[in-house]
Amino acid sequence: MTRLLATLCLTTALCLPLSARADDAADRVSVAKELVQKTLIKNLETGFTGALEKTVATMPEEKAEAVRKEVRAEFDKQREVMLDGLSKAYAEKFTLDELKHLSGIYDDKTYQKFQAVNADPASSVTAISQASVTKLLNMLAIAQAGDSKAGTPPLPTPVR
Repeated sequence: MTRLLATLCLTTALCLPLSARADDAADRVSVAKELVQKTLIKNLETGFTGALEKTVATMPEEKAEAVRKEVRAEFDKQREVMLDGLSKAYAEKFTLDELKHLSGIYDDKTYQKFQAVNADPASSVTAISQASVTKLLNMLAIAQAGDSKAGTPPLPTPVR
């Protein structure tokens, strides 16, 4: 009986760290998922919705609605893939305290105000940034065109 009790105590003692680590891992994934949702996924959603509406703006309404439905369904699938994958990746790289700290930064009202100014397409911050980036991209396109062989068209410049 004593032997059985000792074995039971030892087994319980050895299992506690495993369950504690599993709980910590689950907590890290949960906090990371909240962090990814309110940062990357939120920004992706905003940018994607704007790009989708620009894409369908010139289409007949019936076609635009079909495109919205099809593309939105795929976006929803990809959002879940990203949410799950990124949450697990961040949970592996950061401790629970670090994830909570990051989450707190994104909950900060001053930080949210800063992000809102940067995201506002009508803000002077956006106009300044876009003008600078456009000038730099144009310079790269000119440099590429000047370096191209005669008769070979330059590669298309990415639009941002």
